[in-house]
Amino acid sequence: MRVKTGRLDWSARGSARVAQNVCNLIHTWRYEVAYHRTMGLPTALIDSPSPAALAELEVEVRQLLARYEPRARVREIVCGLTPDGQLEIEVELL
Repeated sequence: MRVKTGRLDWSARGSARVAQNVCNLIHTWRYEVAYHRTMGLPTALIDSPSPAALAELEVEVRQLLARYEPRARVREIVCGLTPDGQLEIEVELL
């Protein structure tokens, strides 16, 4: 199952709910969530498109999911840049 962005489905259950939670987590930056400042990805990686930073981002995504959505069984995480230089994170779940 590939994680996709979109509208929240408040009635999502099972694997659809887990995928939605994963999507929300990878679109959250640290210090963005009130009362839970450490939840999210580090903002320092936003403007660091180097291969080393992308590898670090993959590690951060794995740690984020392990901590906040342990039900997510991750097959693969691919971090890269779109042709126009935007950060792109793709998570494939089992």
